[in-house]
Amino acid sequence: MKKTVIAILAIAFICVGLGLGQAKHPSELKYPSLKFEPPDPKAFRVVYAGGLRAYVQEDRSLPLFNITALVNCGGLYAPKEKAGLDTVLGDQLIKGGTKTREGTAIEERIDFLGGSLNFNVGERISTLTLSVLTKDLDEGLALFFDVLMNPVFREEPLKLAKARFVEQLRQANDQPNGVLSREYEKLLYGDNALTWQPTKASYEGITAADLKAFHAKYFSPKNAILAVSGDFAKADLKAKIDKFAAGWKGQTVAFPALPKGFPAAEPGVYFIQKAINQGYINLGHLGIEDTNPDFFAVQVMNFILGGGSFTSRITTKVRSDEGLSYNQGSRFTTRWGFPGTFSGYVQTKSSTVGYAISLILAEFNRIRTEPVSDAEMETAINYFLESFADAFQSAQATMSSFANLEMTGKPMDYYKTFRTKIQAVTKARVQEVATKYVHPGQAAIMIVGDFEPCNKGGDKWPGPLDKLGKVHRINLIDPMTGEEIKNP
Repeated sequence: MKKTVIAILAIAFICVGLGLGQAKHPSELKYPSLKFEPPDPKAFRVVYAGGLRAYVQEDRSLPLFNITALVNCGGLYAPKEKAGLDTVLGDQLIKGGTKTREGTAIEERIDFLGGSLNFNVGERISTLTLSVLTKDLDEGLALFFDVLMNPVFREEPLKLAKARFVEQLRQANDQPNGVLSREYEKLLYGDNALTWQPTKASYEGITAADLKAFHAKYFSPKNAILAVSGDFAKADLKAKIDKFAAGWKGQTVAFPALPKGFPAAEPGVYFIQKAINQGYINLGHLGIEDTNPDFFAVQVMNFILGGGSFTSRITTKVRSDEGLSYNQGSRFTTRWGFPGTFSGYVQTKSSTVGYAISLILAEFNRIRTEPVSDAEMETAINYFLESFADAFQSAQATMSSFANLEMTGKPMDYYKTFRTKIQAVTKARVQEVATKYVHPGQAAIMIVGDFEPCNKGGDKWPGPLDKLGKVHRINLIDPMTGEEIKNP
């Protein structure tokens, strides 16, 4: 026994010695390169009865069944006088029940099965998602398609929901971040479907008939795409879904005209008074659509400017060097069919509001005029390449990504070409798109905070704020009425 132990220890020491001989420092460790190729969407595309499109993948790793319906329907399609219709629809599609099931019965049955059934309404895409054990696939599908096709929006749950949403309006101006986001978009997009807000009157005016008409208008098999994965056989599942889809008639969808062309906001400072000890700030202008050929170069550029967490220039300057904030950066948002917004952002104490803004504006200028470094480029490019596979972490995430591509009209080789387009971005391209899409002289600077201390500034940047441009005092909107709240 003693000889055996000694032999094992000797072997262990030899192995350790060999390991140390191979790599004396963690930086010397070598790993084989990871190779991942995204699957081809065409291999998973199925068309069910009635023209219902789907992306379907068998996944036998767990005894689960997942299905999501993406419907081209969202808040942008609601008329102004019915603002909030999307919020109520999102709450009531399940809770309002179907022709044969009460909403509470549906929720209780899903809970009993240990599954989940959720509905969400976005700007232009609504999603109904079911997850159940494979043994409950048949019952789950029946519930799923019943809710998708046959909601009735019963009066009692609808009445309670509207009262709850009206009550929530009272808190709409409480959170500075929420006020900033809402008012910044209104400044950049103007008064249209992108910025309309619900009021007490619009919520109370929403009826079950409105919800039924909205549902009937947009929920049809040719206006939806399924994303499906789980423990099943594709042929068997097709037979099951065809039975439901064959009975889903729907109507031809006519979409409302969407806003186009947004007048540029006047550069300057837009101040919203709120008696708090910090300033919440966005500064920028409209950005680009995600179909823009420069989109990938802009993503790399913004990562270096302020989107790259602790490695970005804005974070390094505003947080690490100056210690002004824990929340700062820049972003180019995207939205289907519209230019997103570009903004630098920061949250800082009142006396350093002007100083923080000046630092971010300086970084806007620097990204336009100074070439980025090799190290910055390497970090940015590697981030996008190394995080690329995140969209494919599960079969359901993959199928949902493919369904979203088709829904939004993006090329189906989007993922196949993604990394090549990122790798093609050069330092020269970064500076080119920065010059093209970052305009410090056109920045609208919106601040939510206490005007007097923000305007006074501090030692490193004494006020007043009009050194940054003309100051516009913006009155908050009363969320209950939609009318301006006049400052005393």
